Amino acid sequence: MKGQVIKMNHDEMVARQVLILARQIKRRRNQHLRTVGLTTQQADALTFFTDQPGRTVTAFKTYQEITHQTARMIVQRLQTRGYVQLVVSPTDARAKQVVVTPSGRAKREQLRQHGWQTSAQMFAHLDAEQQQVFLDLLRQVNQSLESDEN
Repeated sequence: MKGQVIKMNHDEMVARQVLILARQIKRRRNQHLRTVGLTTQQADALTFFTDQPGRTVTAFKTYQEITHQTARMIVQRLQTRGYVQLVVSPTDARAKQVVVTPSGRAKREQLRQHGWQTSAQMFAHLDAEQQQVFLDLLRQVNQSLESDEN
C-alpha cells in the first residue's frame, strides 16, 4: 500500500487532525503560562537560554526569527522579573551573555513539568510501542515538510 493515496473525507484528513492537536496543546500551554505569569515569548526565551547556556540576545533573535528589538524587550522583561541577567562575555567584551538565574531555572522547571504532564495526558491510551511509532512518524513528516521548503 506504500505510495498509494488513501481517499479520506474532510473529517479524517491527517493535516486537520494535526491542527486540532496543535491547537489543543497550544491552548493548554497558554493556560499554564497564564498561571505561572509568563507570555509565550518569555517562556520560549527562558527555555532557549536555559537549554543553551551562554547565548546572547542576538542568538535568540536568530533562533526565533524575530527582530533584535523584540528579542531585547523579551530578555529585558525576564531580567526585570529576576529570571535572567546579562553578563559580559568572557570571549568578547562587546557581547553580553544571557544567564538564567536560580529563580529562572525554577520557572523553567515548572514549564518542563507541565510539558511532561501534557505528554502523559496525550499518550495515556497508547502503549510504549504506539507512542514511539507516533513520534517516529511525526519526525518523518516534519523532515519531509522541511526538505520540501528547501
